[in-house]
Amino acid sequence: MGWELHIVRTENWFDSASNPITSEEWVQLIDNDEELSIDKRNGDYFTRWSNHQAHDESWLDWDDGRIYSKQPEEALYCKMLQIAKKLGAVVVDDDDRKYLLPSDLKNPSWANTLTDNKKTPLWRKLMSKLFE
Repeated sequence: MGWELHIVRTENWFDSASNPITSEEWVQLIDNDEELSIDKRNGDYFTRWSNHQAHDESWLDWDDGRIYSKQPEEALYCKMLQIAKKLGAVVVDDDDRKYLLPSDLKNPSWANTLTDNKKTPLWRKLMSKLFE
């Protein structure tokens, strides 16, 4: 198993069909990007990214209104951010957390908020509210 990143136009990746990136939009984007090419051996919309790294097999696929990849390397993640921008979409993980910046793959901006909340005990948060 592994984790996936999704390019979607919805809040939840699993709800992508409600405001889909159409297969036609995906194919048009591929046709207009010389680094992307469909590899029909793996499906009608399975796409390879020729990022000039021979050891890396970077791919994206389209399904049910979303574009996704499994455990993308940083370079592919940055390509996903570019694609999302072109399509008026966002990149989210399996838990629907948004990835907005190139640095978010290794140091997600939302993780700082989670860490800060874990550091402060609940009783201290409640007490600070009482004395504001």
